Parts: sequence; C-alpha cells; structure tokens
Amino acid sequence: MASKPTILLTGATGSLGSTILYQLLALNTYNVLAVLRSYKKSGPFLEKKYASNIKNGTLQLIEIPDMTVPGSFDIPASKSDFIIHVATPLTKSNFEESIIKPTWEIDHNILLAASKSPSVKRVIICSSIVAVVPMPFGLFKKKVYTENNYNTITPEEATANEKTAYSYAKTNAEKKAWAFMENEGKGMGFDLVTLCAPSITGKCIQEGFVPSKEMLGGTGSIYDSVFDRTPEEGLGFLYPFIMDFEDVSKIHVKSLDKESVPGGRYVFHTKDIVSANMVARKVREEFPEFKGRVLEPAEDTVLGMGKVKGDLCVFDVGKSERVFGGEWKGWWESIKKTVEQIVEYERAAGKL
Repeated sequence: MASKPTILLTGATGSLGSTILYQLLALNTYNVLAVLRSYKKSGPFLEKKYASNIKNGTLQLIEIPDMTVPGSFDIPASKSDFIIHVATPLTKSNFEESIIKPTWEIDHNILLAASKSPSVKRVIICSSIVAVVPMPFGLFKKKVYTENNYNTITPEEATANEKTAYSYAKTNAEKKAWAFMENEGKGMGFDLVTLCAPSITGKCIQEGFVPSKEMLGGTGSIYDSVFDRTPEEGLGFLYPFIMDFEDVSKIHVKSLDKESVPGGRYVFHTKDIVSANMVARKVREEFPEFKGRVLEPAEDTVLGMGKVKGDLCVFDVGKSERVFGGEWKGWWESIKKTVEQIVEYERAAGKL
C-alpha cells in the first residue's frame, strides 16, 4: 500500500494554519510536518490536542525558531511531498526589517528548499487579496481586478503602518516567488500555487485566541468597526470582501490535488459584499446584549469613507470558481461565529 503524502505546513499554530492543520489530519490521508517557532510554547498544546496523530506518526512537530535562516527548510522539505506556507511575520514596529524583508526571505527559503528536494511536487503559498488591489482606495475604483493584477503600493508607502507593510510584503513576496519560478524554477520537479484570500471571518481555533480591535483581519476589523463606536465616529469601514476560516483552509487543502487544481494564482471572495451597516443590523437583532454598544445602522449602501456599493471595484473570481467552486459560507453564517467568539471572550473577561 502506498504511503501517505507528507505535507510540510508552516503557521500551523496561527489563526488560519490551525484550521488547515485540523482539516489535514481529519482527512486521514496525509502525514503532516508542522513547523513551530517555539516547541516549548506550542508543542504541549498540539501534543495534547492531536495525541493520537502524534502517536501514529501522522503528525510530527518541527521547531524552526528563525525561518529566515538560509537552509532552514532543507531537511524537512527533503522528506515532504507538498509544502503549504501560511506563516506571516506581523509586528507593530520596524516594518522593513520585521515584516517586509522576512516575508520574502521565508518564501525564498521555502522555494529553494523545494528546488533541492527530490520529492516536493508543489508549493502552496497563502497570499492575500491585498496583493491584488491597492488599499484602501483601489477598492473604490470602477475597475475589474483579476489574478493578473498586483497592488501598486510603493516601498515608500509600505512603512507607514502595519497594514501598509503587510500589503507591500505580500505583494513583493508573491511577485518575487513567481519570478523565481519563471527563472530559477524552470525544470524543477515542483510547481507553485498562490491563493489570494480576502478578509477572513468565522471561528478561529488558534490556541489561546483573543479577539482584539487592533489585530489585522476580519475579527479585528469587525470588532473595531462595529462595536463601541460613538455617534460622532459612526460605524467604521469594514473590508467588504470576506471568506470563512474553514473555506479558506479548504482551498489550501484542495490545492494539494494537482490533477484538479492547476498551478497558478487564484483570487477569492464570497458572492456577498459586506458592510459595517449589515453587520451592525444583524448584531443588534441577534445579540441584544450588544444593542447599547452597536450603533443603529444607516442606509445599507454605505460602505464607509463616503462610498457606496456602486463605487466598488469588482474582482473576477471566474478562474477560482471554475477550479475550486464558489459555494462558500454566507456572510452572516461566518461573521456570526466571529461575533460569538467576541461574546465568549468578553464574558470570560468580565466585560459583559
């Protein structure tokens, strides 16, 4: 009987990677090498949660404290059939050195390791829709963005704050990854898939997850844009394109199937366009304990920044729908889980 393919997974303890790890092990068709920055910090939790997988060898934990070190992935990649790279550096300062440079250095190390490996067939990199469209004003241009578009953010704009650094880092690293495949990757035994996911909502199963208004991504955006706003502030701007944690994880897992998923770049989002007003209305209806902390929404068309739905850009997701399908969780089904996690956190913290 053929042995199970081995997946090298980075970011396995992160907000998205934790769900990818869960889905991979639940399928029982893969062995997983999960990369940890600190075994002392993350190992005990994973050993307890996935004790049976540790015992039968379908999950192995590998510590790589600094993934920017050249050659750090060479040994695990030599034992792997696929690499799913999800880990992303995020900090609040020194953006050039702590986010921008290491994002590409890690990607580059992974691609080099794959090129040396006798067994790696595909590298799958979690990119972002912010690598496609200039943020935030590119959202409000009457333009159709496809997988061929890249964010035009400049190095000078990149270091303004954590969000711009993240946007530039993702864009820069993805462009360089495809340049690597075009030049150094020719003739190698592996191909590349990059998945440009939108804002991610739903339930996060990351160990010790704590919702925060300052965190990047769907949870932080919902918490900050909808809750505890003053009438003078009004509801905040909520990124209008979303997908659920489980659905974004599924596209990474499905990308392991080289027969049904060709190598390439893919852009995703649900069919629903979401606004802070839509979320506020549903929260007030279904979570009465928050009614005093969530402003009554204005017109449905308002997306923030004085713009309306008719001003929004369009993402052509035809390619991704043909390959992956397009039946994702509905906007409220997903965001409701985010709100429920906020409720759970605030109750535990004595804020409710």
